[in-house]
Amino acid sequence: MPNSIVLHIVPDLRQRAGGIAATIPSLATAMCTQGVGSRFITYAHDPDFALADQITCIPEADALRPGKLVRQIETTLANLPAGVPTVLHSHGLWNMLNRAGMRAAARMCVPTALSVHGMLLPWARRHKKLRKDIAWLLYQQRDLLQAGGVHVTSPAEADALAKIVPLDRVHVIPFGVDLPQSVAPLRRGCSPRTLLFLGRLHPVKNLEALIRAFVHAAPSDCHLRLVGPDEDNHRSTLVALIETLGASERVTISGPVYGAAKDREISQAHGVVLPSFTENFGAVVAEALAMGRPVIASTGTPWEALRTERCGWWVDPDLECLTKVIGVFCATSQDELGAMGERGRAYVMSSLSWETAAAKMSDLYLSIRSRPLSSTSRQ
Repeated sequence: MPNSIVLHIVPDLRQRAGGIAATIPSLATAMCTQGVGSRFITYAHDPDFALADQITCIPEADALRPGKLVRQIETTLANLPAGVPTVLHSHGLWNMLNRAGMRAAARMCVPTALSVHGMLLPWARRHKKLRKDIAWLLYQQRDLLQAGGVHVTSPAEADALAKIVPLDRVHVIPFGVDLPQSVAPLRRGCSPRTLLFLGRLHPVKNLEALIRAFVHAAPSDCHLRLVGPDEDNHRSTLVALIETLGASERVTISGPVYGAAKDREISQAHGVVLPSFTENFGAVVAEALAMGRPVIASTGTPWEALRTERCGWWVDPDLECLTKVIGVFCATSQDELGAMGERGRAYVMSSLSWETAAAKMSDLYLSIRSRPLSSTSRQ
């Protein structure tokens, strides 16, 4: 029997959802060593999801019936082991499942944590702004203020909350990364130098600028691979741009990969790039460093450590800066790229273990349980 239980509200736990779905299961597994058990409520998960026996799956169509969502979450809370301290942890904003979780917790006097997951950073806040403005007025700001603790993964996220949530309620806890048992050396010889983007094909990732910068700066024997699931039909925009630039042989796009296939993609690359306008964490950066690959990431990500630890480049996400850094990457010797990768792996091992993240999250849950519940307005 665990010492406490956390009920995680995560709208989509499928691998293709990336981000939250890729990190929360690893966090839950690591928290078991802290005596913290986990349960999940979601709309969807993969058939082979490792923690499937801990999931309550709710049909997404029920999002149109908010009262039913709340009752189902209340039932799940009521069926948790009696006498075991419980926290409801809502992951993300704007979704009706997250809203229903916060409402159910308030009605049952269950303490809550809320992870923002980058959804209040400027670019994300402007995306579909009208819909979010309405949700903000109706419930989202109130949910943030009533949460016992608000979790963020970077100082930039904390800054975005500074005028909304009292500072003593905001907790900066980076996620961890799974360390591979062995690291494949960089490919040498006649194979082309490969720069890899691994993630959602979505406008926030700034991939159009990346493609233009690569075509302009990289020698003809270098290759850019974009690997990930398509969102909002953005892939067609990228394909059209590649064809317009006459770069179809130098820039290729592939569908999503997971598990061992994902590890192979990283191991076959000479470097990984994340040029996003904004990221709350950017797990692929940690994964690439763990596998000994240097990384190019934008200042829209919280990865200044790439510069301070000398394991990559941290640059502005504009076309000029991306063009310059890709030129530097292509001109850097393979020996130096390998040395950068080694420094990155050492940094991840010392600073980004799941054990460290789990211990900090366990402390956060304990502090939330000991805090008096916020007075709630009518839910």
